[in-house]
Parts: sequence; structure tokens; C-alpha cells
Amino acid sequence: MLMKDCITDISHISMRPFERTGPEEEWITARQSGFLPASVFELYRLNKFLSFGNAPLFLRDHENVLFSYFALVLRSVMESFQDAGEQRRAFIESHKMSYDIGKKLKGEPWDKTADARARREFRDFLIALQTILDSFADLIGIFWPGAIKNLSVGRAQFSAIEEWLKQPVLVPTSLLVSPSDYYLQKMHQALSPIVNAGPPETDWLPFMRLLRNKAAHLGQPQFRHMGLHDANLIFYTFIPREWPYIWEKHIKPVGTPIGKSVPQLIEDGFIHQDIVSFAEGLERKITALIDAGFSVLNGAFEQFKNLPFNQAALSQLERNSKKYDFEHFV
Repeated sequence: MLMKDCITDISHISMRPFERTGPEEEWITARQSGFLPASVFELYRLNKFLSFGNAPLFLRDHENVLFSYFALVLRSVMESFQDAGEQRRAFIESHKMSYDIGKKLKGEPWDKTADARARREFRDFLIALQTILDSFADLIGIFWPGAIKNLSVGRAQFSAIEEWLKQPVLVPTSLLVSPSDYYLQKMHQALSPIVNAGPPETDWLPFMRLLRNKAAHLGQPQFRHMGLHDANLIFYTFIPREWPYIWEKHIKPVGTPIGKSVPQLIEDGFIHQDIVSFAEGLERKITALIDAGFSVLNGAFEQFKNLPFNQAALSQLERNSKKYDFEHFV
């Protein structure tokens, strides 16, 4: 169907109410599911449930662009938390039904389609988590436009926040500190210990980003995995912590020294917890990071809401806006 074959002389439009006095059903569902941090829902509440016409002064332009975009990004965080939680649950269920030799030896059932399904669900789980982080970065860009290098409203990526957190927080030397500088410093202090965690969680964020990027761009076969079992012949799946992981390089003629024992090769090449435990831990880590960050955003919002309009954020968004000439395929 082409647009020219549809009726565009519209006399009325049916859509959800613009003005709200309470939370929308999907927000209530997200809060009750346990996936959504309370601090995210609180920012939604502070913004009067994103009701049209209720934009705070610092997000209020005459065309309602900045507050509408802010609402889209905040909804993205909420929906992505829901998506991540659902995909993680689905992945665990599919993974339970994947084939391994232990199930065969013990006569337990498996589903020959479960492994492929689990790989797709794990990929979608990672994508949802990265979407949460990038949407959060966009919100930080709206609150502090131009304050963080390479962070721009409309095309923000959390990797810019990650680089910023590697630098020591700048403590103002003046006794008088603006609310903007004060809360930006608080954001750094809240996020830095989570992102820059020490052993055994070192590099958890760049590792997650690698998994997400390779899974999304190159597909699941790029990531090999290994099954190890316990004393009860229950198998657990472990994934490499390096990319690309080429196990063929360790294949040598009989009698050729390989330099490392098999246990050493396994410990060096793979993460030290199974993929299900990793997924659960990763979701908890992202939730803790977002909860800490949104707690700062909520405090900043109370201080920023009556400030003059945030023209710098709108200007960045307009510069990053795109429009293309495509109409339809022939």
C-alpha cells in the first residue's frame, strides 16, 4: 500500500490523552514488574507523568520539542528495562532446554531449537541493556549540554560517559558552586565506582559493549562457548572474554609443547561464571548504575526545573536531527 492510495484528508485523530493526572498503565506495569528502578519512575512522576503542557521551564520551548524528546528518551529507558527483563527470563528458559551431553546421559529432555533461540534472546537482552545506557547518556546530555566531551543530545552514547568517568572529578575551588556544577560532580561520584569497578568485575562495561556490538553487527556465531560440568554432571556454559577467540591456534601436533595447561587456557580465555549467572549479574549491575544516576538526576531536576530554557540542549538536538528523501521502493 502506498500513501497516495490512503485517505489523508483527516477530519479527526484518535490518540492517547496528551494531558495526564496519573501514571500510564505501562509505567505502572513496569514499576510492579520489579525490572524498573524506583528512581526512574520518580523522574517520571516529577515531570507530571510527561503530560503535555506541563514541561518545566528549563525544558519548555514554544514548539514543545525539547520536552517531547526528553519524554521519548525517558520512555525508552522504561521500555528497555522491561525488554531486558523479559529477554533475560526467556533466555534462561531456553538455555535450560539446550542440548548437552549430560542431559543425554541422564535421559533428560532437551529441545533442538532451544540453543538458537537462547542465542537470539541473549543478543536481544544485551541490546536492551545498551539501549538503557545510551538513553541515560542522552538524558545527561540534556541536563548538562556541552559539559562532557563527545556527548551530544540526539546522538549520545554511554561510551562518552565512560571516558569522562576515567578522569578525576574536578572539585571547584570557589566557595560558590552553581547547581549545575554541583550535581554534575555528584553524578561523577555516583557512577564512577560502579563503572570503574575493581577485580573481579574489572572491564565489565567494555566487555558488555563488545558482546553487544559483535552480537548485533556480526551475529551470535562470532561468540564461541564452552561447557563445563560439576560433580553431578550438570553442564554450565562459559563464554570467552577475548575477541576473536580462536581455539584452533591451540591445536598442535602430538608432542608439541603448548606452553599452558588446559586449565590455564580455560581460566585465561573465558569469564569465570556461567552465562546465566553472568546475565543476571549484568542486569543487576546496570540497574544499580541507573538507579544511582537517576537519583542524582532527580535532585538536579528539582534545582533545574525553574531555570531559564535550556537552549543549548535544543540546539544540539536540532543539529543532530536528520531527514532523508526516501519515499518508497519501486
